[in-house]
Amino acid sequence: MADLARLTTIKKIVAETLALSGQPKSRFYPMFQTAINCVQDLNLFHLNCAKRILLDMSASYTIDFPSDYLGFISLSIPINGRNHTFTEDNTLLAIETTDHDWTDSLDEKSIAGPGARGGKNTDVFRIDAENKRFVFNSPEQRTEVILTYVSSGISLTAETEVPLIVKSTVMAYVLWRSALMSEKTYYNRTEILRQDYEREVEKLRMLELPGIDSIRDEIRRSYRMSPKR
Repeated sequence: MADLARLTTIKKIVAETLALSGQPKSRFYPMFQTAINCVQDLNLFHLNCAKRILLDMSASYTIDFPSDYLGFISLSIPINGRNHTFTEDNTLLAIETTDHDWTDSLDEKSIAGPGARGGKNTDVFRIDAENKRFVFNSPEQRTEVILTYVSSGISLTAETEVPLIVKSTVMAYVLWRSALMSEKTYYNRTEILRQDYEREVEKLRMLELPGIDSIRDEIRRSYRMSPKR
């Protein structure tokens, strides 16, 4: 019976791929890992998969990367129902451990830099990739921060679910990579499977394109009247 739900699991996709391709059951786990690689690749390069979560700062003003973190988008705090975005400042100290509060002598002044919105922007952070965390100055009464990031889409604590719209793309990727790793597959067959995968990716990209109403709204927002001469 066809899967009509909005979400499906990677395990179901691999099981169906295995059945339709007629490959032995011993190929399940290699194909399962290949499917995971495909989902991560799609989330990072092809899909609009921003994830937004609320996190607490530690006593030393740090937040660890989530387990499914792939790429940074923004850090912010809610003020009157809108996001106030933090400014990235790479001059902040980011050492692995410290017994001192290095934020006491910060001069609260306007800061210019990537992500700055102007005005008295004193809430700043640094991406400490080496220690897999974000380091902050000491924002006044800020204990919760909204992190928006690119997620791998892979859950470490439960069975991973993915949108049904990526099913055909993942299946095409698994078949292509399986053929690529097999010495028995002819080159022209591998090339056909690669082209099938690329066509499925293009279908996904088309779904990500803005609708005509969104395009019209953007044109209206960017339009400015100019004096006639």
